[in-house]
Amino acid sequence: MTDYAARREMVIRSVDAEAFLAFNLEGSDPASIRYLTGFTGEGALILTDRQGVLLTDSRYTEQARRETAGFPIEESRTWTGDGLIEAFAGMGISRVSVASRRISHHFFEALGRSGKVTPVAIADPVAELRKIKSPEELASLRKAARIAEDALIRLLDEIKIGMDEAEIALRLEWMIREGEAEGVAFPFNVSAGENTALNHYNPFIGRRPIKRGDFLLFDFGACVDGYRSDITRTFSVGRPTGEAKEIYDTVLRANLAAIAAVRSGMTGVEADAVARDSIAAAGHAEHFGHGLGHGIGLEVHEAPFLSPRSKDTLGAGMTVTIEPGIYITGVGGVRIEDDIVITDEGCEVITSFPKDRLIEVG
Repeated sequence: MTDYAARREMVIRSVDAEAFLAFNLEGSDPASIRYLTGFTGEGALILTDRQGVLLTDSRYTEQARRETAGFPIEESRTWTGDGLIEAFAGMGISRVSVASRRISHHFFEALGRSGKVTPVAIADPVAELRKIKSPEELASLRKAARIAEDALIRLLDEIKIGMDEAEIALRLEWMIREGEAEGVAFPFNVSAGENTALNHYNPFIGRRPIKRGDFLLFDFGACVDGYRSDITRTFSVGRPTGEAKEIYDTVLRANLAAIAAVRSGMTGVEADAVARDSIAAAGHAEHFGHGLGHGIGLEVHEAPFLSPRSKDTLGAGMTVTIEPGIYITGVGGVRIEDDIVITDEGCEVITSFPKDRLIEVG
């Protein structure tokens, strides 16, 4: 069972103030509140070294009681404003730490203008704690990967020439939701042909039919207990060309080289360089624009980050993606993305969908 109390204690120890506030309104910070309490709705979480309370309104009160296992809940229609200030006063709090990466400048200034509490901006203490995953979190991540990959395996037999990208994306989402997933991890990128060169393509805008000779790329994942898989596989619709095979094999070499190299103590810059140098050696340096990977967990993009600009160092228990790619405008792109757990000796790959060759579909 998740030890939410231990997580809350670690947060309080990490902040230089009387209290810490996590605030989730219209999706501003669902991850922090869920990580610290189990609650999945909207509310304001106030923590001190002596007590804590979750403020929410009547839409979520019963849900909060079910999800937080006895944590103090206070119902307030004005928890986003006066009710929050009153709660600080009632708890004797005059100085509160807030995650500057999670709240708006407007909200930060409003707290200060109240004259009753001084907000102290710190980067994101909960995100720092979330970097290292517990055994329970890893189990959810492994399950999210398995459910997503099982759905893709079933889907491939259904793919036919003439189906469009949106139709395929909807079918994949349906198959994932049929299983034990809480939902999908993020809006899927299912792209074909020249659209595979667009990293965050929306298939519902393009709706391009697939044709023989296309690349067909899937960037997708499942969500289990709030934890998200993030997987990319690229296929060929029918027999691939020699150029397509060359691009695919180049990306595969970079993917495998990075997986073989990453380990605890390596920086995000160093990990990125392994794949980037491999792709550059094949003459495609200008066709790999994004970073090698990112953390995954309650958010699909979270710390640590693997890129030329990363400031992170990898540690055992962190979960990240390894996703090198080559993207050529007007031609298409290939990305191969796996989810891994960092260990002292290297890493554990928790995705298993075959990637050893450019698989033909359709």
